[in-house]
Amino acid sequence: MEPLLHLLEEARARAGNGRESKEAMSMCRNATWTLSNLCRGKNPPADFSLVSQSLPLLSRLLWHVDDETLTDACWALSYLSDGPNENIEQVINAGVCVRLVELLHHQEVTVVTPALRTVGNIVTGNDRQTQIMLNSLVLPALQFLLRNERETIRKETCWTLSNITAGTKPQIQKVIDANIMPSLIQILQHGAFKIRKEAAWAISNATMGGDDAQIRFLV
Repeated sequence: MEPLLHLLEEARARAGNGRESKEAMSMCRNATWTLSNLCRGKNPPADFSLVSQSLPLLSRLLWHVDDETLTDACWALSYLSDGPNENIEQVINAGVCVRLVELLHHQEVTVVTPALRTVGNIVTGNDRQTQIMLNSLVLPALQFLLRNERETIRKETCWTLSNITAGTKPQIQKVIDANIMPSLIQILQHGAFKIRKEAAWAISNATMGGDDAQIRFLV
Protein backbone atom coordinates (compact mmCIF):
# COMPACT_ATOMS: atom_id res chain seq x y z
CA MET A 1 0.00 0.00 0.00
CA GLU A 2 2.73 2.47 0.93
CA PRO A 3 4.57 2.32 -2.46
CA LEU A 4 1.26 2.84 -4.31
CA LEU A 5 0.33 5.85 -2.17
CA HIS A 6 3.78 7.34 -2.69
CA LEU A 7 3.48 6.84 -6.46
CA LEU A 8 0.00 8.33 -6.53
CA GLU A 9 0.97 11.36 -4.46
CA GLU A 10 3.92 12.00 -6.75
CA ALA A 11 1.75 11.68 -9.88
CA ARG A 12 -0.90 13.97 -8.38
CA ALA A 13 1.71 16.61 -7.64
CA ARG A 14 3.17 16.39 -11.16
CA ALA A 15 -0.14 16.49 -13.03
CA GLY A 16 -0.50 19.87 -14.69
CA ASN A 17 3.20 20.57 -14.42
CA GLY A 18 4.30 21.41 -17.98
CA ARG A 19 5.61 18.60 -20.21
CA GLU A 20 5.14 15.98 -17.52
CA SER A 21 1.43 16.62 -17.10
CA LYS A 22 0.12 14.10 -19.68
CA GLU A 23 2.26 11.26 -18.38
CA ALA A 24 1.52 12.16 -14.78
CA MET A 25 -2.23 12.35 -15.48
CA SER A 26 -2.18 8.84 -16.94
CA MET A 27 -0.20 7.56 -13.96
CA CYS A 28 -2.60 9.25 -11.56
CA ARG A 29 -5.59 7.64 -13.28
CA ASN A 30 -4.06 4.18 -13.21
CA ALA A 31 -2.91 4.44 -9.61
CA THR A 32 -6.28 5.74 -8.39
CA TRP A 33 -8.07 2.93 -10.24
CA THR A 34 -5.73 0.42 -8.61
CA LEU A 35 -6.30 1.94 -5.18
CA SER A 36 -10.06 1.82 -5.70
CA ASN A 37 -9.91 -1.88 -6.49
CA LEU A 38 -7.78 -2.56 -3.42
CA CYS A 39 -10.47 -0.93 -1.28
CA ARG A 40 -13.21 -2.95 -2.96
CA GLY A 41 -14.63 -6.29 -1.88
CA LYS A 42 -16.71 -7.85 0.88
CA ASN A 43 -15.87 -11.53 0.71
CA PRO A 44 -13.30 -11.24 2.04
CA PRO A 45 -13.30 -7.52 2.85
CA ALA A 46 -10.17 -5.46 2.42
CA ASP A 47 -8.02 -5.02 5.51
CA PHE A 48 -9.32 -1.64 6.65
CA SER A 49 -6.23 -0.94 8.73
CA LEU A 50 -4.23 -1.01 5.49
CA VAL A 51 -6.57 0.61 2.97
CA SER A 52 -7.59 3.37 5.40
CA GLN A 53 -4.05 4.71 5.07
CA SER A 54 -5.23 6.10 1.72
CA LEU A 55 -7.85 8.40 3.25
CA PRO A 56 -5.75 11.59 3.48
CA LEU A 57 -4.72 11.20 -0.16
CA LEU A 58 -8.25 10.36 -1.29
CA SER A 59 -9.43 13.53 0.41
CA ARG A 60 -7.01 15.53 -1.73
CA LEU A 61 -7.96 13.62 -4.88
CA LEU A 62 -11.55 14.82 -4.50
CA TRP A 63 -10.27 18.14 -5.84
CA HIS A 64 -8.57 16.61 -8.89
CA VAL A 65 -9.40 18.18 -12.25
CA ASP A 66 -9.52 14.84 -14.08
CA ASP A 67 -12.97 13.22 -14.05
CA GLU A 68 -11.64 9.65 -14.28
CA THR A 69 -9.38 10.15 -11.29
CA LEU A 70 -12.20 11.86 -9.41
CA THR A 71 -14.59 9.00 -10.19
CA ASP A 72 -12.24 6.31 -8.89
CA ALA A 73 -11.41 8.35 -5.79
CA CYS A 74 -15.14 8.56 -5.01
CA TRP A 75 -15.58 4.82 -5.58
CA ALA A 76 -12.70 4.12 -3.20
CA LEU A 77 -14.40 6.26 -0.54
CA SER A 78 -17.68 4.44 -1.14
CA TYR A 79 -15.98 1.11 -0.42
CA LEU A 80 -14.23 2.45 2.67
CA SER A 81 -17.49 3.87 4.06
CA ASP A 82 -19.43 0.66 3.43
CA GLY A 83 -18.93 -0.91 6.83
CA PRO A 84 -19.25 -0.41 10.58
CA ASN A 85 -19.54 2.99 12.20
CA GLU A 86 -15.86 2.92 13.14
CA ASN A 87 -14.95 2.85 9.44
CA ILE A 88 -17.46 5.58 8.63
CA GLU A 89 -15.91 7.70 11.39
CA GLN A 90 -12.49 7.49 9.80
CA VAL A 91 -13.92 8.52 6.43
CA ILE A 92 -15.63 11.50 8.06
CA ASN A 93 -12.43 12.43 9.88
CA ALA A 94 -10.66 12.64 6.53
CA GLY A 95 -12.68 15.82 5.95
CA VAL A 96 -14.52 14.69 2.82
CA CYS A 97 -18.17 15.42 3.65
CA VAL A 98 -18.55 18.97 2.34
CA ARG A 99 -16.69 18.15 -0.86
CA LEU A 100 -18.81 15.04 -1.44
CA VAL A 101 -21.95 17.19 -1.21
CA GLU A 102 -20.48 19.57 -3.77
CA LEU A 103 -19.77 16.65 -6.09
CA LEU A 104 -23.46 15.69 -6.05
CA HIS A 105 -23.86 18.66 -8.43
CA HIS A 106 -21.08 17.47 -10.77
CA GLN A 107 -21.94 17.46 -14.46
CA GLU A 108 -20.74 13.88 -14.96
CA VAL A 109 -22.98 11.10 -13.69
CA THR A 110 -19.89 8.90 -13.37
CA VAL A 111 -18.79 11.21 -10.55
CA VAL A 112 -22.22 11.77 -9.02
CA THR A 113 -22.94 8.04 -8.68
CA PRO A 114 -20.04 7.10 -6.35
CA ALA A 115 -20.24 10.43 -4.49
CA LEU A 116 -23.91 9.72 -3.76
CA ARG A 117 -23.14 6.16 -2.71
CA THR A 118 -20.54 7.43 -0.25
CA VAL A 119 -22.97 9.97 1.19
CA GLY A 120 -25.57 7.22 1.49
CA ASN A 121 -23.12 4.95 3.30
CA ILE A 122 -22.20 7.69 5.76
CA VAL A 123 -25.82 8.31 6.75
CA THR A 124 -26.24 4.61 7.55
CA GLY A 125 -24.03 5.37 10.53
CA ASN A 126 -25.07 6.66 13.93
CA ASP A 127 -27.14 9.81 14.50
CA ARG A 128 -24.07 12.00 15.00
CA GLN A 129 -22.55 10.83 11.74
CA THR A 130 -25.80 11.49 9.92
CA GLN A 131 -25.92 14.95 11.48
CA ILE A 132 -22.47 15.74 10.09
CA MET A 133 -23.84 15.15 6.58
CA LEU A 134 -26.87 17.32 7.36
CA ASN A 135 -24.55 20.06 8.61
CA SER A 136 -22.73 19.75 5.29
CA LEU A 137 -25.98 20.89 3.58
CA VAL A 138 -26.69 17.57 1.91
CA LEU A 139 -30.49 17.97 1.79
CA PRO A 140 -30.65 20.63 -0.98
CA ALA A 141 -28.35 18.43 -3.08
CA LEU A 142 -30.57 15.39 -2.49
CA GLN A 143 -33.66 17.41 -3.38
CA PHE A 144 -31.93 18.34 -6.62
CA LEU A 145 -31.07 14.70 -7.37
CA LEU A 146 -34.67 13.57 -6.89
CA ARG A 147 -35.29 15.30 -10.22
CA ASN A 148 -32.38 13.60 -11.98
CA GLU A 149 -33.27 11.96 -15.29
CA ARG A 150 -31.59 8.68 -14.29
CA GLU A 151 -33.67 6.20 -12.33
CA THR A 152 -30.60 4.78 -10.60
CA ILE A 153 -29.73 8.21 -9.20
CA ARG A 154 -33.29 8.85 -8.02
CA LYS A 155 -33.44 5.39 -6.41
CA GLU A 156 -30.11 5.89 -4.61
CA THR A 157 -31.25 9.34 -3.46
CA CYS A 158 -34.44 7.91 -1.97
CA TRP A 159 -32.39 5.22 -0.22
CA THR A 160 -30.12 7.90 1.23
CA LEU A 161 -33.11 9.90 2.44
CA SER A 162 -34.63 6.79 4.03
CA ASN A 163 -31.54 6.46 6.20
CA ILE A 164 -31.79 10.10 7.23
CA THR A 165 -35.48 9.77 8.15
CA ALA A 166 -34.54 6.74 10.25
CA GLY A 167 -32.70 9.17 12.52
CA THR A 168 -33.79 11.55 15.25
CA LYS A 169 -36.92 13.71 15.33
CA PRO A 170 -34.88 16.88 14.61
CA GLN A 171 -33.33 15.12 11.62
CA ILE A 172 -36.77 14.14 10.33
CA GLN A 173 -37.81 17.77 10.78
CA LYS A 174 -34.83 18.86 8.68
CA VAL A 175 -36.12 16.72 5.81
CA ILE A 176 -39.61 18.16 6.23
CA ASP A 177 -38.29 21.73 6.35
CA ALA A 178 -36.28 21.11 3.18
CA ASN A 179 -39.62 20.48 1.41
CA ILE A 180 -38.48 17.02 0.31
CA MET A 181 -41.60 15.10 1.39
CA PRO A 182 -43.78 16.36 -1.50
CA SER A 183 -41.16 15.11 -3.94
CA LEU A 184 -41.12 11.70 -2.26
CA ILE A 185 -44.93 11.55 -2.38
CA GLN A 186 -44.85 12.41 -6.08
CA ILE A 187 -42.42 9.54 -6.64
CA LEU A 188 -44.78 7.23 -4.75
CA GLN A 189 -47.56 8.21 -7.13
CA HIS A 190 -45.71 8.22 -10.43
CA GLY A 191 -42.27 6.62 -10.09
CA ALA A 192 -41.02 3.22 -11.20
CA PHE A 193 -41.60 0.43 -8.67
CA LYS A 194 -37.98 0.11 -7.51
CA ILE A 195 -37.86 3.86 -6.82
CA ARG A 196 -41.28 3.90 -5.16
CA LYS A 197 -40.12 1.23 -2.74
CA GLU A 198 -37.21 3.37 -1.51
CA ALA A 199 -39.41 6.46 -1.32
CA ALA A 200 -41.92 4.46 0.72
CA TRP A 201 -39.19 3.51 3.19
CA ALA A 202 -38.18 7.16 3.52
CA ILE A 203 -41.73 8.16 4.42
CA SER A 204 -42.34 5.07 6.56
CA ASN A 205 -39.22 5.69 8.63
CA ALA A 206 -40.35 9.27 9.22
CA THR A 207 -43.77 8.13 10.45
CA MET A 208 -42.25 5.52 12.75
CA GLY A 209 -39.73 7.88 14.32
CA GLY A 210 -41.54 11.20 14.07
CA ASP A 211 -43.50 13.06 16.71
CA ASP A 212 -47.25 13.69 16.55
CA ALA A 213 -46.91 16.94 14.60
CA GLN A 214 -44.59 15.36 12.05
CA ILE A 215 -46.92 12.40 11.56
CA ARG A 216 -49.91 14.72 11.11
CA PHE A 217 -47.94 16.61 8.46
CA LEU A 218 -47.18 13.39 6.59
CA VAL A 219 -50.70 12.02 6.63
